[in-house]
Amino acid sequence: MKLIKLTEPVFAKIKNPLLPDTVHIDQPQLYFNNVIQTIFTIFFIVAVIYFIWHVIMAGYRLMDARGDTKKLEESQTDLTNAFIGIAIIFSIFAILKFIGIVFGIEGLQELKISWPDLL
Repeated sequence: MKLIKLTEPVFAKIKNPLLPDTVHIDQPQLYFNNVIQTIFTIFFIVAVIYFIWHVIMAGYRLMDARGDTKKLEESQTDLTNAFIGIAIIFSIFAILKFIGIVFGIEGLQELKISWPDLL
């Protein structure tokens, strides 16, 4: 009995879309560096979105205060907290990069702020 061969076998690599530069797990340092970079990128994106949200909402509350001093103080506090938060995020990035340079940790030395692209 002869079987009909309808398709050719396809050999493809399965890749993690969150870690596009990872080739194999047999290089644990490269994999760990990519995981650190991915976690920091996700953390940074969430922090920036949270910052933008708080600035917009505090601005709206500032306009909606209509001279009420309590509402004005609350919205000014929200704006201050939003800017302090984004400053802390950038400070964490700088501290991690500095620790990587001082102690020679390759994953932290190569840490960069990157926005994901869809292409």
